[in-house]
Amino acid sequence: MCSRFLSLGLVISVLACGNSFAQNGDVDDLKMKIELLEAKLLASEKTVELLEKECEQLRKENAQLKGGKADPADQQDHFAPGVVWIGDAKSNIEKRGTRWALSVSERDGKKFSGAIAAVLPDGKKVEFSVSGTAPSMGNGLVVIESPLVGRAKMFLRGRVTNGQIALAFTGTTALGEKMFGSATLKPKN
Repeated sequence: MCSRFLSLGLVISVLACGNSFAQNGDVDDLKMKIELLEAKLLASEKTVELLEKECEQLRKENAQLKGGKADPADQQDHFAPGVVWIGDAKSNIEKRGTRWALSVSERDGKKFSGAIAAVLPDGKKVEFSVSGTAPSMGNGLVVIESPLVGRAKMFLRGRVTNGQIALAFTGTTALGEKMFGSATLKPKN
């Protein structure tokens, strides 16, 4: 009877060890896959940068072919320091909408930083700092993120098109509530 328990114990421990080795192998496989995905993401970001530079060069060549008359909206940096964008945002929390102002305080290449100020329907004012990337000229992708403050964090993504920004956003409130919505902004100045 005692030898049966020992045999059963030995079988269970061998199976448990074998399962442990299989789990370690799965973890190693997942780590390798994550590293591969990170490398692919980095390569994709570099490709996007190169394509945006090529697109900008083609815009300049196109303007020269048209006799040097480029669209004035394409000749200015929409995210230069001091630029303010204003508009409305709607979210799953504030159905009536809020007034937003995105102000740019710093610019370095495609990167910028600034703040978003919002006036909620109840009159409460909220302001949070943001940083992101945006095209230096013309239309293109805009990606904005706020730092984590307590439980509050925002991710915004959209496009500058014809002098307007259309954004979709998601995040959490100071209370940790999930929120999502959209905003449309136009230059104030």
